[in-house]
Amino acid sequence: MNLRPVPWIVAPVALSVGVLWLSAQEKKVPEGVKVPELAEKLQAREKDLGQKEAQLRELEQRLATLQGTLDKDRNELQGREKAVQEALAKLESLRLRPPVDPQLVRTTEAMDPVAGAKSIKEMAAINIELTTGLLGAMTPKKAAKLMDQVALLDAPLAGKLMERVGKSRALDPAKGKA
Repeated sequence: MNLRPVPWIVAPVALSVGVLWLSAQEKKVPEGVKVPELAEKLQAREKDLGQKEAQLRELEQRLATLQGTLDKDRNELQGREKAVQEALAKLESLRLRPPVDPQLVRTTEAMDPVAGAKSIKEMAAINIELTTGLLGAMTPKKAAKLMDQVALLDAPLAGKLMERVGKSRALDPAKGKA
């Protein structure tokens, strides 16, 4: 009998038996690694992450609510700012003297102070802004004589006109501004 083929048959069989024997052995975890502790830590970390995600969702909802409130307040403030700007523009327009025809100024300055005072009183009853502009455009000396007579006719009106002239500014006709 020829023994040469026997090693070729026995070697693979022995190798297969060794592999089967090793795979059947209980796998040992290296020392120091504790699987149950690692599993507990992993579960605890997952629980913490879940809680943090819930907190983040809650914070996102609060942030969205606050953003809505902020947008509403911003729109309200813009409306108020617009109203304030309009009120300031109206106030500024009241403080400016309207432009008065120079011919009317010269005519009023040339009038007798008594007759001029009567016409100023009537004009103030119709349009106090125009009256304020007229008195502001007159020379101070002639306006003073006229206001003396207005004070004799109606002292409160004279005071009101003087106050308005004092608070107003002349409107520059060339620029359209004070």
